[in-house]
Amino acid sequence: MLVTKNLGAQIYQQLRHELMAGRYEPGQKLKLRDLAERLGVSVTPVREALARLVSDQALVQIDHHSVCVAMMDLPRYAEVRELRLDLEGKAAERAAGSATLADIAELRLIHQRLLDARAIGSHTVILLENQNFHLALCRFAYMPVLLHLVETLWLLCGPLMHGMTRWPVEKPKQHPHVTVIDALEARDGKLARAAIQQDIAMSTEALRRYLISHAERPEWARRSLRIISETVPAVADRRRVMAAQDG
Repeated sequence: MLVTKNLGAQIYQQLRHELMAGRYEPGQKLKLRDLAERLGVSVTPVREALARLVSDQALVQIDHHSVCVAMMDLPRYAEVRELRLDLEGKAAERAAGSATLADIAELRLIHQRLLDARAIGSHTVILLENQNFHLALCRFAYMPVLLHLVETLWLLCGPLMHGMTRWPVEKPKQHPHVTVIDALEARDGKLARAAIQQDIAMSTEALRRYLISHAERPEWARRSLRIISETVPAVADRRRVMAAQDG
């Protein structure tokens, strides 16, 4: 239930959480009035929340009344993936030495909810619980700066997680989440790091195929790639160099 005080901040947090949990796809258009109607509020706090998410580069402004979920190309995905491997691997290794029995029990419960959702084919819940597992693991490292950085990466890549529901993902005999839990119980940091990195890496091909299949989008959606690149000159310059080399 949203309350009047700090309404814009509450809506920002709710939409941020929904983006991280994969509720919206890259390039999806979000209309100001539709969101306000769904949330049961006026357009003013929604506009404020959307402006913050545009500043976060999670959304891109289309016009005065609409935004779209930022798209991601392969180089940007590769960068986000590399950072997730490093930071979430670090968090898992640290959590192996800091997680309490209650923390480990929470991870086990989250993973069970994921399995229950998979059994009934609830992709929305699968995505939500997968995100919950990864961010809970980072919380249990008790490194707040690292957690903030990982949450920022999930804000950018959360919409991509739809790709995990469209194409097959490598499935080892034991789910990496289970190995992470076992590693935390054994206080084995190296195993925890390797397991969460395996979990991130095994979805790579599915997400790459998703990105390629969604390369052709409406102009207002493709514009998000250009806007993001242009706001980071070094990235734009690097892409021009890579394009010249490929040519």
